[in-house]
Amino acid sequence: MNRRKELQNEYGMKKRRMGVYAITNTSNGKRYIASTSTLDSAWQREQFVLTMGSHANKALQTDWSSSELAKFEYEELEALKLGDEIRNDYKDIMPGSAGVRRNVVQSYRDELRKLELKWLEKFQAYEPDGYNRRPRQN
Repeated sequence: MNRRKELQNEYGMKKRRMGVYAITNTSNGKRYIASTSTLDSAWQREQFVLTMGSHANKALQTDWSSSELAKFEYEELEALKLGDEIRNDYKDIMPGSAGVRRNVVQSYRDELRKLELKWLEKFQAYEPDGYNRRPRQN
C-alpha cells in the first residue's frame, strides 16, 4: 500500500473530536462561543472565514476586520465524550450496515447543543457583552 493510502486510512480510523470552543477578543473581553463536530480544525476554519470577511456573526466579523489577529484568542472549552462508532471519515453518517444510523449522530449533535448552551450561560457571552445572540424562547 502506498503512503498516501496509509495516511488516508489512519485519518479515517481516528476518532472525531466534537466540542465547544470560544474566541475571545482580548481588547474588549467579548466572547464568541460555538460548538462543532470537528474540534481539531475549528480555529483554522474560523480564522479563514473571518479573514475572508464572511463570518455569520457580523459583530465578531466587524471587530476582527478592524483589529489585528493577535487580539483574538481561541480556547477549547470542552470536548464531548464520543463512542467508538464516530470516526473522521464520516462513514458513521452513511446509511446502511457500514455506518452508524443518523439518529446516533443526531444525538451527538443534540449533546453538543446542550454543551454549547451550558458554556454560553456560564460566560454570559450574549450581546452586547459578548458576540452570541440569546436563543429564542418557545
